[in-house]
Amino acid sequence: MEKNEIIASIARQYEENGIACKVGGETDLSVNQELMDAKHATGKIKIHYENLILLKEAEKTIYFWELSKEIKSGFSVGFSSESFSQSGATLSRKVKAVQYSTDGKVYEYNFDLGQFNKIAKTVAKENGWKFKVVLSKKKALY
Repeated sequence: MEKNEIIASIARQYEENGIACKVGGETDLSVNQELMDAKHATGKIKIHYENLILLKEAEKTIYFWELSKEIKSGFSVGFSSESFSQSGATLSRKVKAVQYSTDGKVYEYNFDLGQFNKIAKTVAKENGWKFKVVLSKKKALY
């Protein structure tokens, strides 16, 4: 598969999982999206996700960078759970919570933030490309 076909494959799979992608610009594929932005009478919950993917044809390598931010403030009652697992340099993070605000509203969310890494890694492997997670955002930009 050529570079543009690989980018299209990753973008399609992201979109199937509810993630809007931008193709082109400072990198080959980018995500900058609020996964959740809920406000209630006594606080707020916000989860923001960023992802950059750069494909270098000469090296046949996909460079992958991501960032997730979770902001909670205020008062609510409920339960939440998070699980982390790491396989080599790949970190998988699952977040699940049910929160009740003091005005009786229920906020429930369930995300597997590791799925985006897995999508890009699988596409790379299927096409004979290497996959590299980078910690510096600059390494995933042109």
